[in-house]
Amino acid sequence: MSAARPNLARRPFVDSRPANVAAAVLLVAALVLTVVSVRTVHAYLEGSRKSREAIVSLRAEIERLDVARVDAERKLARFDLDGLRAGAEEANALARLRAFSWSRFLTRLEKTLPDDFRVVSIGLSRESGAAADADAERGDSFRVALSLVSRDPDGLPRLIRTFYASPWFDAPVPRSETGGERGSAEGRTFTLDVVYLDREVKK
Repeated sequence: MSAARPNLARRPFVDSRPANVAAAVLLVAALVLTVVSVRTVHAYLEGSRKSREAIVSLRAEIERLDVARVDAERKLARFDLDGLRAGAEEANALARLRAFSWSRFLTRLEKTLPDDFRVVSIGLSRESGAAADADAERGDSFRVALSLVSRDPDGLPRLIRTFYASPWFDAPVPRSETGGERGSAEGRTFTLDVVYLDREVKK
């Protein structure tokens, strides 16, 4: 019996299954990465498109607002705003003065003035500024310019004390004092400004 000889015409047996499995795994991984990359790129492109659209929309809105602002400024340029504001304030002041109760004011002034003082003239204006803000809680306040005559040459200090003690008047400011000497028949003329509180009494 002869010895077995190797068949040199055929290749030895090679197990290629591990290599095939590895190649399949790599192929699947490549496909997964490709899909992920495609989705990432698509999402980025979609986000970029939306951002560009938003930017375009914002620019259009800004241009529209600029056009509206220019148009509004052009229309406002036709009006004297300072004059209109002053006119509105004057109209409001006149409306308040029309509603002003002169009978109540004169009654209160008569009760406040000493008996030996006679009223020569009265000027009334709406109080404004910080003084009016300070009196806001007590009602409308008015600046009253008074010209008074009295035979008492020392009557001005007494008059100021009287106004300070009054529930309807406040902050008297003397302006001038002229006239005859002590005991003269003509008397002396006193002018002063005082704040009149129209609604509520002074606290």
